Amino acid sequence: MADFIIRIPRVSVAVSEAELTEFLVSAGEQVEEGTPIYVIATEKVEQEIEAGASGTVQWTGEIGTTYDIGAEIGLIVS
Repeated sequence: MADFIIRIPRVSVAVSEAELTEFLVSAGEQVEEGTPIYVIATEKVEQEIEAGASGTVQWTGEIGTTYDIGAEIGLIVS
C-alpha cells in the first residue's frame, strides 16, 4: 500500500487557507483510519481532522502556520 499524504482539507467553499493549530498524535505514532489526528482553524471554525488511512504518522507541517487548502502537512506510512 502507498503512503497517504496528509493535506489541509477544504472545510468550506469560501475558505482558501487554514491554520494548523494542534497535532493530536505525535510523529511516529500508529493511527487507525478515522482517528482524529490534527486540528485546523479558519476564520469561522476550528475542526478536528481524521486520518485518511492507517499507519505511522510523519509530520512535515508546523503548528501555528497557515497553509493553502490542499497543502501537504504530513504522511501516513503503511
